[in-house]
Order: sequence, then structure tokens, then C-alpha cells
Amino acid sequence: MIMQYIQFIVYTLTIALIINYLRFKVSDILNKWMLVGAILAIVEIEGLLFDFLHTNWILPVFIGISVLCFHAYGAVISACIAWLLLVVQTDESDLFILLIYLIFAAVVYLLSNYISKLQTQSDEWLNKLSENSKQLNVFKEVSTSMQQTLNLKKLLRTILTSVTAGYGLGFNRAMILLIDDSGSKLNGIMGTGPMTVEEGYAVWDRITKNKYKLMDLIEIKETEQSADLLLNERVERLEISLDEPNFLYKTLERGSPLHIKEIDTSDKALLLFAHQFNMSELAVFPLITQGIKVGVLIIDNPVNKRPITANDIDSVIPLANQAAIAIQHTHLYTKIEDMALKDGLTGLFNQRAFQTLLEQHLPVSRQGLLSLILLDIDYFKHFNDTNGHLLGNQVLIQLADVIQHSIQEHDVAFRFGGEEFVVLLPHTNKENAVMVAEQIRSNVENTSFPCGEKQPLGCLTISLGVASSEELGSSTSFDLVDTADQALYKAKESGRNTVVAS
Repeated sequence: MIMQYIQFIVYTLTIALIINYLRFKVSDILNKWMLVGAILAIVEIEGLLFDFLHTNWILPVFIGISVLCFHAYGAVISACIAWLLLVVQTDESDLFILLIYLIFAAVVYLLSNYISKLQTQSDEWLNKLSENSKQLNVFKEVSTSMQQTLNLKKLLRTILTSVTAGYGLGFNRAMILLIDDSGSKLNGIMGTGPMTVEEGYAVWDRITKNKYKLMDLIEIKETEQSADLLLNERVERLEISLDEPNFLYKTLERGSPLHIKEIDTSDKALLLFAHQFNMSELAVFPLITQGIKVGVLIIDNPVNKRPITANDIDSVIPLANQAAIAIQHTHLYTKIEDMALKDGLTGLFNQRAFQTLLEQHLPVSRQGLLSLILLDIDYFKHFNDTNGHLLGNQVLIQLADVIQHSIQEHDVAFRFGGEEFVVLLPHTNKENAVMVAEQIRSNVENTSFPCGEKQPLGCLTISLGVASSEELGSSTSFDLVDTADQALYKAKESGRNTVVAS
């Protein structure tokens, strides 16, 4: 009898090893059939060795395995097969045993179903917990990064990277449009993500190989000037009117995300996005804080084509709200900074900004060039006494506009104080500075100012003094300004409405 048990164990282990080896080489359904067949083979081996002495407890194992493999069908069929085997092998044909087998199969089925549901529910909760934990970690990292800057571009890079990075919220692409000062249109500011599927997989491959974290990606986006060049070229050209009921207008008006699954051909703005960025499905998030509309955040998945779900949208909403607050704070900071550095009347930079910028340029200009134009309005006291200070203020505003339109983009104009103005000309020699000064003088003379004809010279005019670092050698900021001031004095002495260079 002991030898028979040893043989039974050896046969069982052999079958188990064969099944285990084959399970890696065949499909899942074939694995199930092999497992059920193996149990039947063990039943037959037990019958040969022990004359079906242990069949009564091996058959329930067969039923249980069949239920786990084939569920309800396995329960019914295995119970019937087990009863038939019992009838054939033991001549026991009691239908009560079939009923017991069926009840046993039903109990196993219900228990396995219940355990499976519990396991599925547990997995869902774990996945949800993991996703929420990931989102909280993203918000913590992004919040920390946002608090460390008041630079708008860096802030937007942080927001966009956190939305698209695999360690962030994991969308393929995102872009931000902000409302202009007039509130009548949205301007494209920045985007991140691929324009093609190939570009997207290349980026993912690079991230995977280098094992970048979220903060690594934010830093890379900041230092890599070539990142997303094609996308940003198109984004920065976007100007979407808010006077029309397009999809962006609707998103801002309703103040909640808009999920677009199909492109509405009657919406011109939506068609533009579909054409320019190959969009087929997208989600738009309003950036609103304390009732102030800041802009919109747009996301899509052009690479993996993963559908955007309600959970995806819910995950972005807190970040979008946080982004709106941060962007608005940056706008306010910029306005406050402008108020500190800009003249409230003309909008030009003030004397404080002039001193700061002059000190920044002058050390560089000792090896390069820096020129300066100092100018003021001729007989301005006479103008104010004759026409009043309110009209005098209008003249100052108009003059500032003429100066701005008379200089190049890299030149900077300042209101120095009262009726005096300064123009800083980096990388400009004395000769070219005189030409710029003469252009300003001529433009002012030919501009119609209110009550200009009442001036002693018959129109409103200015006098200008020019100084250049190339003439002064090792000069300080005081030397440059003082030299220009002396030249201005000579222009006044020469009859006004003229340019004098030191």
C-alpha cells in the first residue's frame, strides 16, 4: 500500500511538472483545459492504484478546479461529469449524489465570484489610491515650483510640464492661451508636447532611458530653448476672438471644463485647432480666479490616442485652479513692478529704471558702445502758463509716443523728469546716435501738438544733447549723463530746436 501511495505521488508530481512547463507555451484557455484534464488523469491513476478508494474526495477537487476555470458552465458540466465517473467506476447511480455535486459546484461558484468581486474592488481602490497619491505628489511639487518664481514663462513651463509629464498627469500635449489686456481675445502663449506620433515616442524613449523625474523635466524645459519649437511657433500665432461664441468663449463663460469628442465644423476656432494641431479629441479648462478670467488650458493625446475620461478631467481641475491663481499673481506682480519702474503719465520707463539700466549697460559698453540722448521741450514753461498744465500733460503723452516711434526696438526711452526725456542707445556710436536724435527732432517738429502754434518758434519743438561712451573712454554713468546735459545746454544756447553732440 505504501508503494502505491509513493507511485501516486510520483505520478501526480510528474503531471504537475509537465503542466507547469507547458503553461508558458500555450494560451490561457488551453492552460485551463490542461489543468482540468490533469485532474481527470489523477482520478484515473487513483482508480488504477487504489480501485477508486479516494474518488469521493478527488472528484470535488475536480469540480472546484473546473468552476475556477470555467465559472458557471464549469460548475454544471463538472458536477455531471463527476457523477458519471462515479457511476461508471463504482456502479453508484444515486441522483442524490448528483444533487450534492451540483450544490457543491454552486457554492464554489458563488464563493469564487464573491472573492473575485472583492479582489476587483480592492484593486480598483488601490489603483484609485495610487492615482490620488500621484496627483497629490504632483500638486505638491508643482505648488513648490510655482511659489519659487514670479516669472510668467517659467511659471507656464511648470504648469504645462506637470500636465504632460509621465510623472505628472501624463497627457501627451498641452497649451495655454491668456486673455489680453482688452479682454476681447485669447493669445497663444506657450505649449509643450509633440506635433507627430514619431516625435512623441522619441521623447518618451528619452525620458524612460534617463529616468527623469517631474522636477528634472521642468528644469530641462527651462534650459532647452529648442524644446517644442514647431508647436510653440504655431501656438504663439494664435489669436482667438472672444466676441464670437466659439468653444473657448463657451468654456470661459460657463466656468467649467469642456470635453470635445468630435470636431464641430461650424466652430471656426475649433476647426483651426483641429487643422493646426491635428486634434480629434481635446479638453479645455478655464483659468479663472475670484471671477477674473485669466485664460484657458487645452490638453489632448495625439500620440497614444488614449481617450480622455471624466477622471482625467477631474485630475486636471485642481491644477488648473492653482495655475489660474499663480498666473494672476504674476500679472499683478508685473503691474506693480511696472508701476515702480514706469512713469505713470507717459508709460515710459522712469528715472529709477534709467539708472538701473544704465549701470547694467555701461560696464559692457566699455568694450562696446553706448550712446545717450537727453532732450527737453523748448519753452515748456511758456506752454503751461499759456495753455494750462492739463494740456501740458497731453503734450508729454504725445511726445513720448513720437519718441517711441522714432527709435529702434533695442533702444530704450525714459521720462527723466518734468519735460526732460532720455533715450539709451546700446551698441550705437556717436554718429548714428546723432542721426537718431535728428530723426526724433524732425518728427516732433512735424507733429501737430495741441496749441503748438502758440509757441515762440511757431510750433512745439525740442532740443537734444548727444553723448557717447566712445568719446569718453573710461566713463561712469554720471560722466555720460553730464556730458549729454552739457550738449543739451549748448543746444538751448544755439537757439533751440537743434541737436548738439559732445
